[in-house]
Amino acid sequence: MVGIVIVSHSAKVAEGAAELARAMAPEVRIAAAGGLDAPDRPLGTDIGLIANAIAEAYSDDGVLVLMDLGSAILSTEVAVEQLPEAQRARILLCEAPLIEGAIAAAVQARVGSPLAQVAAEARAGLAPKAAQLGVEAPPPLEKGPGMRAGPEARSIALTVHNPLGLHARPAARFVQTAARFQADVRVANATTGRGPANAKSINAIAMLGVRQGHTITITAAGADAEAVLAALKQLADANFGDDDTQKEGEKRKDKTPSAFLLPHSSLQGLPASPGIALGPARRFVSAQPQVPDHSVADPAHEWETLLAALERTRANIRKTLAEVQRRADRQTAEIFEAHLLFLEDEALLEPARSLIFDEKRNAAFAWQQVTHAMAERIGALEDEYLRARAADVEDVGRQVVAQLLGVSLAPTLSAPGILLARDLAPADTAGLDPALVLGIATARGGPTSHSAILARSLGLPAVVGLGEGVLEIAEGAELILDGEAGVLLVEPEPALAAEYAQKRDLERAAAARARAESAAPAVTRDNCRIEVVANIGSTADARAAIEAGAEGVGLFRTEFLFLDRTTAPGEDEQYAAYRAVAEVMGSTRPIIIRTLDVGGDKPLAYVAMEREENPFLGWRAIRMCLDNPEFFKQQLRAIVRVAAAYPVKVMFPMIATLAEFRAAKDLLAEACAEVQARGLPTPDHIETGIMVEIPAAALRARQFAAEVDFFSLGTNDLTQYTLAAERGNARVAQLADGFQPAVLGLIRQTAEAAQAAGKWAGVCGEMAGDPRAIPLLVGLGVTELSMAAPAIPRAKQIIRGLEVSAARERALQALALETPDEIRAALAGV
Repeated sequence: MVGIVIVSHSAKVAEGAAELARAMAPEVRIAAAGGLDAPDRPLGTDIGLIANAIAEAYSDDGVLVLMDLGSAILSTEVAVEQLPEAQRARILLCEAPLIEGAIAAAVQARVGSPLAQVAAEARAGLAPKAAQLGVEAPPPLEKGPGMRAGPEARSIALTVHNPLGLHARPAARFVQTAARFQADVRVANATTGRGPANAKSINAIAMLGVRQGHTITITAAGADAEAVLAALKQLADANFGDDDTQKEGEKRKDKTPSAFLLPHSSLQGLPASPGIALGPARRFVSAQPQVPDHSVADPAHEWETLLAALERTRANIRKTLAEVQRRADRQTAEIFEAHLLFLEDEALLEPARSLIFDEKRNAAFAWQQVTHAMAERIGALEDEYLRARAADVEDVGRQVVAQLLGVSLAPTLSAPGILLARDLAPADTAGLDPALVLGIATARGGPTSHSAILARSLGLPAVVGLGEGVLEIAEGAELILDGEAGVLLVEPEPALAAEYAQKRDLERAAAARARAESAAPAVTRDNCRIEVVANIGSTADARAAIEAGAEGVGLFRTEFLFLDRTTAPGEDEQYAAYRAVAEVMGSTRPIIIRTLDVGGDKPLAYVAMEREENPFLGWRAIRMCLDNPEFFKQQLRAIVRVAAAYPVKVMFPMIATLAEFRAAKDLLAEACAEVQARGLPTPDHIETGIMVEIPAAALRARQFAAEVDFFSLGTNDLTQYTLAAERGNARVAQLADGFQPAVLGLIRQTAEAAQAAGKWAGVCGEMAGDPRAIPLLVGLGVTELSMAAPAIPRAKQIIRGLEVSAARERALQALALETPDEIRAALAGV
């Protein structure tokens, strides 16, 4: 990402310009150099201060320097001349206006544009002001220094297999991926003829109406044209990050309670979130701020006011995102990643800017107009799921308007009850207090709306699409809400209410027992301890794991630090992230950190990863890291530093040969020595293991067991490599099954090799949290299971009911069977 430096004779002017620019792009490195290096910073320019500012903002992507006049230019030129030649080549002194140029440059840098494009945007910063004043702005330079014409455009065609097409979360991933590259990227819906649209605009993507089975054509031009097309193809091959094992919208819409007859006073809707709620009706009316329609005398000030409101909204959405991650899961929280993209979408910002500068409209009116217009366009699409995304645009628009007008939108209830509303925005749903909101019933909406998704993740029973009649229910009326059946019962008979209350209480008691028992160890009936730990990728995941009863972390995925950015994280940034997780887990819970596992469906923008015919069998994970030892040792040093104070273990992914493991251990030893040379503490010993996900490692497990401290079986990849069946390919999905006898044989072989050498073997793939697989894995000799946090309480309950000897006998019997279905049937009742 390009860095920005602002040089002025006045320290206050320089810092003020930097402050405005940071408000637009907090992720961009922006440094200020103003005044002389003396008490009270008198007016002038100082070469040392400028050099320090350039160093602070420096990026290998380049640094754009904006200066006010006179000696500021001369001092900056001298400061740059003192830099090494390799760095001087990445510094561009720009004649753009200081304030307008800084703001425009920051916005362009934030989306990862190259230095020349950032400079061009800065030079064009006077255009809005010139248009407002009716004067002709000086034409910007056609090319900045070092700008080259890009290569010819290239195109690819892809078929979208997502059950719901490019809805908000896949669209957000599409935009984030495209924005990482220096290329002009356009996408069109070849099936419907819509487009082309800007691939870096989430609303533009939504307007294409891409549904399952549609073909999209992606065209890219520029230096990274081939790279961005390859990355987008990999994203598409990975189903755009969607897990379609549970297809939203395919839930039964006509289900009624099996044990109860519906009374006459009932409303049938769509099941959105399971569970039963009983309580009084509580009406909720979404706040709709009254937006003034007045003109403004100072459009520039109004635009700055809008930018500040956008930034405050951005901060609020990030808080909501973090809270949803804590209460629900990361995938659900991605809804709000899409909301963040709305705030920087040119399809909204440019029309708002035009209304403010050209028509002198106030910011609240302008933003409301453009978000309403966008929501109406999305709401007119044919696809039901995409139409539901209009509510997201309206929600974000409402939040920004509330910031501009200084009003609160927070939903409040005076007493517990079942919430009745016409509809709920995602932010409204995320802010609900489960202690007061017993259930949700809405007139509108569908089971695929983001509010429905949030309700399910937060454990709130919900029924949607009940019709306008739900709004006529009197405040305080007694209700029964059945989220499984999609029905709302009004003023039910006492006997019916008692039956529903009994069912609800039984469900609550079962859930309470699971939570209470989850804190205790998982020990079998014959006194065998099985360690139950969590797969995590963030501090929020770590907190959720502890709440669920995790005894540690069996798989800490570190990819989240490296993906969706244009430069690699440094050692200190990685150290801070790993230590933050360790502090959450505490000094007694072990943490297994998996080193960087990228490639395949997870490319990096800043590592030259050439297109491969089969990236899942290519240059990825440990292979890429061993070929980039200095890059790899940054991560290893960060891990070693955390391991000095916390029980951290290291796990290398994608190991196929002993030579690879030994090479990785040698680099770990070098990293440890380098940390010691700085005078920093290191652990006396750091346990080191491998992920067994390549059959070669399992087949040579006895040889590996003599050198590793532990094995962790990644059953997802082990299955696809054993059966030569890519797990994301629907045509071979029946083969990519962890219950295949060949896969189970490799698990057994690995576990036996570990036991013979006095080591342990665990499972960190999806099978670890599968209730049907847990008895089988224990019977095969696995002594550690690592899974998503929500699966932990149930897993511990299953383990406590097992006898290892019986589980071993049943597992050996299963190995003699031929198909996964036969094995599942044989394990029934274990």
